[in-house]
Amino acid sequence: MDNLLGAGGGGGGPGQWFLRLPPVTRLWLGSCLIVTATANLEVVNWHDLCLHRIDDAIGHGSSSRVEVWRFLACFLYAGRISFNTVIGLHLMTQVSCRYEQSPVCTRRIVVNPGDFTAQQQMRNRTTPYYDRGETSDYIFCLLCGSVLILLSNFLMLPRLPTSITHNQRYYFFHRQLTHYVVYVWSKQHPNQRINLFGMALAAAYLPFAYMIIGYALNNGEVLPLDIIHGCFVGHLYYYLALVVPQVLGRGRAVLSTPIALVDLCNWLEGRGRVGAVAGRANDGPDLVDVGGVIGG
Repeated sequence: MDNLLGAGGGGGGPGQWFLRLPPVTRLWLGSCLIVTATANLEVVNWHDLCLHRIDDAIGHGSSSRVEVWRFLACFLYAGRISFNTVIGLHLMTQVSCRYEQSPVCTRRIVVNPGDFTAQQQMRNRTTPYYDRGETSDYIFCLLCGSVLILLSNFLMLPRLPTSITHNQRYYFFHRQLTHYVVYVWSKQHPNQRINLFGMALAAAYLPFAYMIIGYALNNGEVLPLDIIHGCFVGHLYYYLALVVPQVLGRGRAVLSTPIALVDLCNWLEGRGRVGAVAGRANDGPDLVDVGGVIGG
């Protein structure tokens, strides 16, 4: 069982394997297991977890009460219990563990306004962010992906020709969010070699391999729009987080991990606050912050 769950060599069984997962991955997987299990055991109705009513309300201009929990539950329900659902959860866990070790950093470097040397250093940098990501950056990445997935689903999918969509409608987005992380991780580590069903390939080709597999499983008749959707949003996030700051230059960027989220994660992980410039422990700015980084 340990080898099956990826905990081989560590011992302790599934419980210890679960506790050894990185914190965000552990919370994500645990939430998915709880929501998926309760829906499959009919403790709750799956229809109470989807965005069906919200989608209808938007389409008909209704002002009915919005059930806020659906915006979270629609990403946590992995589907009816089946082999495909288990594979999807396994993929989510594996790629989330790898990405959480070193997520794309979107935490802005905090510079004291009176430190002109640090300001000059910032002007010479190609990015306004620290060099390594932390837990807060991964959480912010998931939040950005969730918002972009929902917006693009409501604004773009209905406008695609039916020859492409085949009238497919999505009310759960677990697969989209999983392949969003797959795409971002593959762009971050394009040359890493991976094994996919016994075939070795570079990580850069992993999203396209899953698209081909999804297309084949649909008998070559229907495009796997959920996979394509997740990869599209992943490309958008990667472009905004890493490409745009280099184009804008001079420490400018579009995305920025909220300071409140950074401070919350630092507090949960037993580190000091970094949000308040005046109350920082160090007199000068730390241009590279690697202390306490997950996987560091």
